[in-house]
Amino acid sequence: MKIKIENLGVLRYAEMEMGKLTVLCGLNNSGKTYVTYAIYGFLHYWNKIFKIPIDSDIMNKLIDSGVCEISARKYADDFSAIIKSACDEYSNQLASVFSAQRKNFANTSFSLDVDSNEIAILAEEYSVEVKSANAKTGLKIYKKSKDDNLTITLFSENGEARTIPEYIISDTISNALKKVVFGAVFPSVFIASAERTGAAIFRKELNFARNKILETISKKDSEIDPFFLLRQGKSDYAWPVDHNVDFVRNLESISKNESELSFQHNSVLALFSNILGGDYQVTDKDELFFSPHSKSNAKVRLSMDESSSSVRSLLDIGFYLKHEAKIGDLLIIDEPELNLHPNNQRKMARLLTSLINCGIKIFVTTHSDYILREINNLILLNGKSPHLLDIVINEGYNRIELIKADDIRIYTACRGAVQMPNRKRKSTAETLVQVSVDDEYGIHSSSFDESINEMNRITDEIMFGG
Repeated sequence: MKIKIENLGVLRYAEMEMGKLTVLCGLNNSGKTYVTYAIYGFLHYWNKIFKIPIDSDIMNKLIDSGVCEISARKYADDFSAIIKSACDEYSNQLASVFSAQRKNFANTSFSLDVDSNEIAILAEEYSVEVKSANAKTGLKIYKKSKDDNLTITLFSENGEARTIPEYIISDTISNALKKVVFGAVFPSVFIASAERTGAAIFRKELNFARNKILETISKKDSEIDPFFLLRQGKSDYAWPVDHNVDFVRNLESISKNESELSFQHNSVLALFSNILGGDYQVTDKDELFFSPHSKSNAKVRLSMDESSSSVRSLLDIGFYLKHEAKIGDLLIIDEPELNLHPNNQRKMARLLTSLINCGIKIFVTTHSDYILREINNLILLNGKSPHLLDIVINEGYNRIELIKADDIRIYTACRGAVQMPNRKRKSTAETLVQVSVDDEYGIHSSSFDESINEMNRITDEIMFGG
């Protein structure tokens, strides 16, 4: 899948392909956060808001007879038009995504090139069920293993009228198609924005404006589609910030779940706990504490405002990994090095590569040379030379942390040669430039080399210039 972005912030035009691990570097104000928010925004829009249109004859047959069957293959064959429709709708919503003035995005476009071989209909069995408040009527969608057809049933008990609103029926069918047909292309997404530290402290005080939706769906016999309100609603904050705070405000209920990652790869959570230096605790009174690791038997509980900035900046990442992370997800982290000592920045790099080897895709923006250099080491240590295994053992690395160059995409947001659409010649503008990565030499360049070389030159002059 190739992402194409035009006239977004300072970026004139950029193309990028996502890897299992995607890293975005660059100077401040070079467009990294804009790109990150745009990618997160689209995946959230696709998963939560965009509706695949359902043919009216399907809806009519279902409502009249209570059962119908639809072909997932039909929608897979029409994938290009469906994705284009989603991109066009999303491009018109970018002002809401960034909580900014619409005029700033008047010429912005977000589009995707998806190859037909990326579309793979879910082979496994799929089932979803929605029930009314009294649980006497409902909707069920079922797909057998290795079958392309979805069977949709409206059911009722004791002769009850089938009273599921049409918008719920169409939205449930749309979500099923997105999972069955497009699940391999568009993963579920979680983002840890750079504003996450403040959200940890003020999680109870921060309250975002969702009253309109809550009031609407709480009204008895309401016929208004709340998903329409979601599509039209506008927050005072960019979506990633809004959703981060919403996540942190609901930690009590989130902490009751156990993630697939926690169940299948507990050693990775141990690596995170080592970076954190302790563990989080949420009480049944919705009180949030941090308990640092201690060599003594003393048990210390610190509130968030008593804890270090690193504890606050890792909060939502920790709760996502332990309680929500699913295999196949995309985790986006804006500046994973935030408030971390260089030793922990190196450990963070190892956590990121471990996660992709567990099946979770990663997208990060970073200013950390420590993270990039450690990723470079993890590429080189994955080579075939016999002495590399000794280094892995002696230096305390784990095989799950090693990574192949083919799994990584690294881009620098900078000024470079751009091939604009419908232009014969390249021009120079703000864009994303891909950095070469291979298994033998690792990452070929770093956006930090110039700064490091300059500091070394000044240090040499200070020490030896006289």
